[in-house]
Amino acid sequence: MSGHLTYPLLDGVPVLLADPVSVLSGSPPRSAAAADPAKCGLPDPVTPHLPPSLFGAPGGFGQWLTSLGETCPDAVAAGFGSKHAPPGPALDVGCGVGTMARRMVTAGRATWAFDRSPHAVLLARGLLCGTLQQTVIPTSRRGLRRVKVPFKPITTNLQFCIADAARPPFAPESFAWVHLGDLMDDMGDDAGEVLVASEKLLKHGGILTLTTSYGAPAAPSETVSPPEEELLEALEAMGLSVVEQQDRVPQVIRDYDRGFRIRFAHIVAARKK
Repeated sequence: MSGHLTYPLLDGVPVLLADPVSVLSGSPPRSAAAADPAKCGLPDPVTPHLPPSLFGAPGGFGQWLTSLGETCPDAVAAGFGSKHAPPGPALDVGCGVGTMARRMVTAGRATWAFDRSPHAVLLARGLLCGTLQQTVIPTSRRGLRRVKVPFKPITTNLQFCIADAARPPFAPESFAWVHLGDLMDDMGDDAGEVLVASEKLLKHGGILTLTTSYGAPAAPSETVSPPEEELLEALEAMGLSVVEQQDRVPQVIRDYDRGFRIRFAHIVAARKK
């Protein structure tokens, strides 16, 4: 990363956007403790880091969760990256609360993580780096419970910034492993631009891992291709070679006042030729 030394900081995190003033003038959180998980699209900041076997639920559904063990989209994508990516640094694009960034560092990679949401970045840094030792999770529609962060702080090999996935602030061919979570569903019309930008960040031989989670489109159409088909066609057109993929990986989302939601993700690892 270069050429951004004059960009402003938000609680020590560089704001590497083309319009940083607009972000800083929009009442962003000033610390991890002030960041709002709801503004990251999450019921709480802790559950996304937990394996399904620790969620806890009664009866047969609870037994099924236990049988999943560590299996979830992030775990599968992390396994693909660890297996196929050459030595070198990793990047978590659209990091959310840092679930993949934590796995990348744990796998021994020097890791950058960024998101356009200041709430997500400050929460991720607080959770992973030890600024937040406790946080709150909803237990009912109006109830909250204070819990300890369930993993040890990361003290090295992890850096954060606030940035735009379509215009990442890194030089081409900077990373051996780049991850995009829920690309096709969550990025809408910008998905193609983000995919191209991420491919440019990969070294030759580097690995791009992606998930698509089959979210329902805003306007269903009989002519729209399934998201995994669209993604594989896009990767091929860009010259990326799929080295491994897994379909229908369960993603369990816990809504504390309304139980659980389950969706299935398609996980892909593709190599830059």
